[in-house]
Amino acid sequence: MTRSFRDWLAEGEAIYAEALREYHCLEAQISELERKLAEKKAEVNQVAQMIGKPPVDGPKRVSAQIIEPETPPPANGPIARALTGRGLVAR
Repeated sequence: MTRSFRDWLAEGEAIYAEALREYHCLEAQISELERKLAEKKAEVNQVAQMIGKPPVDGPKRVSAQIIEPETPPPANGPIARALTGRGLVAR
């Protein structure tokens, strides 16, 4: 069965729409959990203050970002030749 370009495009749009919906749903869940965490932290710190315990620290979140490497300079440049010893004139 061959599919037309419009069929492929419609399927891609549907996949995108569903992924975007899931993304927004997860984002809302994270916001709600962060709000609950802040409330619980305030509660714990209030109790800690009453009984002489240290307060809990803020959230220790780890974040990462993928960084694409820049295009390296051509390997046959003068610096590369000097580092490899190629292109040096023997005297």
